[in-house]
Amino acid sequence: MSKIYSIWFHEIGLPEVIKKELVTCFQSFESIYKASQEEYMCKGWQGEIVQRIKKSPLLTDVLEERIKRYESNQVKLVDYLDEGYPEYLRYIPDSPMLLYIKGNDQLLNTPTIGIVGSRNCSEYGYSVTVQLAQELAGGGITVISGMAMGVDAAAHYGALKSGMTIAVLGNGLNICYPACNQRIYEEILSKGCIISEYDLDHEPRPYQFPKRNRIISGMSMCVVVTEANIRSGSLITAQLALDYGRDVCAIPGNITRKLSLGTNELIKKGAKCVTGVEDVIEELPFDLRIKYEEIKKNKTKKHYELAQEERIVYAYVSQEPIFLNELVNSTQLSYKSIYKGLLQLEIKGLIKRLPGERYVRV
Repeated sequence: MSKIYSIWFHEIGLPEVIKKELVTCFQSFESIYKASQEEYMCKGWQGEIVQRIKKSPLLTDVLEERIKRYESNQVKLVDYLDEGYPEYLRYIPDSPMLLYIKGNDQLLNTPTIGIVGSRNCSEYGYSVTVQLAQELAGGGITVISGMAMGVDAAAHYGALKSGMTIAVLGNGLNICYPACNQRIYEEILSKGCIISEYDLDHEPRPYQFPKRNRIISGMSMCVVVTEANIRSGSLITAQLALDYGRDVCAIPGNITRKLSLGTNELIKKGAKCVTGVEDVIEELPFDLRIKYEEIKKNKTKKHYELAQEERIVYAYVSQEPIFLNELVNSTQLSYKSIYKGLLQLEIKGLIKRLPGERYVRV
């Protein structure tokens, strides 16, 4: 019975701010359900709010069946009054009363940084996001994002390379949306954590994604926007972070590109300008900064012995895509030597080949 009252209260059609006030007043979901009209009046509650609560049935049998289904789907329920509820999220005014969780729920209270940005990001935005997320996760920071296309997917992908990530969905946990992120969805399930405030098969709807953003901001110590247009939904996440008293960082971009307008505007308005992971780490509390540096120092890195041609080729490949013919002109090596070097670097996971015979560092 422990979660029946949690689910009942979570699904009452009241604003989250009102629900939070009710929980603070009555101290338990069961007390809210069982309180009489007189008890509500004594505590200063009356009118439409009380009527709506009283008209909402508990439907015990239905909820018990749902709980059994959650258990069979390996879904955990964490409500606002549980010790395992994310502490940072608990203190925002519109905290969700209940979270549905798949994966490692221990990540909910780890040091977390949000990374968001455009769904239609450029190659630059994607690669920078992957690199930043990988460096943060490699130092014990959990990266949180919304599992959308573009920057969100890059954030999860980068984090999974070296550490942990949390995906916050704007729909039920049984639905991978967008469908093209199925592979990332499955990898997060095996290594990270996926959460939602919606029931398992709840369909994605447009208004739910801006609402989802408050969970990303609320759980984050800091939110980083890596690439965004001036009307990007990720700016909503950034504004929510500011409203919740969290730090906001942004990666600057080319002033002639639309996808840089949002991040550059954030920087103009006072967001921290990020040109490297150290700029983000500076925003963390002192003890977490020390811990991050220790983890990075102690982690054993793969060490590859590179042949001379590989070292030369690798020196000319950066985060900006470079064409094969540019490498031929720059290195003055033979086409055969360059191609062999690129192949070996790709096998070692140091570079990635892009369409059109272009290469970037991983």
